[in-house]
Amino acid sequence: MSNIIKMMGLMIVLLSMSLFSFFIDFNNYQNINYQNINYTTSRSFDNKKNIDSLIKTERFDELVKKNEFQKIENELKKINSIKNIEIYRNSNLELEIDIIDRDPIAVLLELNSYMDSSGVIIWTNNLVIDGLVQIIGTIDKSKIPKILKTIKAFNDDKFFHNKLESISFKDEEIYLKIRNYDLDIRTGNEYQLKNKLKMLKGFYAYQNNKIISKEYKQIDLVYNNRLIAIKK
Repeated sequence: MSNIIKMMGLMIVLLSMSLFSFFIDFNNYQNINYQNINYTTSRSFDNKKNIDSLIKTERFDELVKKNEFQKIENELKKINSIKNIEIYRNSNLELEIDIIDRDPIAVLLELNSYMDSSGVIIWTNNLVIDGLVQIIGTIDKSKIPKILKTIKAFNDDKFFHNKLESISFKDEEIYLKIRNYDLDIRTGNEYQLKNKLKMLKGFYAYQNNKIISKEYKQIDLVYNNRLIAIKK
C-alpha cells in the first residue's frame, strides 16, 4: 500500500513538473523578450524608440500570438530608414527580431534627407552631414541613378575615395566638387567615369595643389579623352 502511495506521489510530482515546464514554454511563446531585439544601427539613424513604441502595442501582441511574422515585418518596414527585418523564434521559443538600418551615402540638403546606396530617400529632422556627399539643389527621380553611379565611381577609385564633396546639376549636366579644392568639375553625365577620373588624376599629379585652386575655376571632362582646365 505504501509503495502505491509513493508511486502516486512520484507521478504527481512528475506531472506537476511537466505542467510547470509547459507553462514556462507557453509564457515564452506568448511574450516578447525585449532583450532579444537586435539593432544594427547606422551613424545617422536610431530606430530603437520607434520600434519599441510599435512592438508594445496591443495589435503587435496579437500578431505575435498568431505567429503572423510577415505582417509584423511589413508593419515595421513602413519605417523607410530600416533596410531589413527578420523575425523568428529562437531555441527557447522566445521571439527574436533582427533589425538593420539603412546606411546613407549622401545628404539631400534641399529635402533635409539622406540617400542610401539603393537610392532610397529618407527624411529626417536631424540632418547630419558628417562627411557624406552633399547633393545641392532639388532633384527628380531620373537623377538618382546618375548620383549613385557618380558616388560609386569615386568610392571605387583609390585616389578619390571619400574625396567627393558635392554633386549638383546645371542644365541637366553633372557638376562636382572635391574636398579641399575650390573649383567646379564638369563631368556632364555619368558615363565613362573611370576614364574621366583617370584624366583628372593626371591633372592633379601634374599641377601643384595650391595652384589648382588659385588659378583655375573649372575643369571640363565632357569631351572625348580631353580635359580642359578653365582659368579664373
